[in-house]
Amino acid sequence: MDRFAEDEMIRLLAYQNLYGPIGPQRMDTVAARLGMDIAAPHMKKGKKPKFKDHLIEWSRKARPQRSGRELLAAVRGIQAGFEKKSTRGGGGR
Repeated sequence: MDRFAEDEMIRLLAYQNLYGPIGPQRMDTVAARLGMDIAAPHMKKGKKPKFKDHLIEWSRKARPQRSGRELLAAVRGIQAGFEKKSTRGGGGR
């Protein structure tokens, strides 16, 4: 921060406010926006994709903690989806 003059900092902040973050976060933001644009046509009418759903969270602290029961329920839900798909003949082979 010491190597930037005040007017340079103002320009950088203005740029960031207009075009998104400067630095490594920029590519995460660009990828999230692209994910939103790809998902939008495939969503139900009236639904819009959420930016936070497409943004990668690299920090473990940023993610909500789940209990063992919540993780088990998630795995069971995934397994039930696979079993339903295989009983419909959607094995794909």
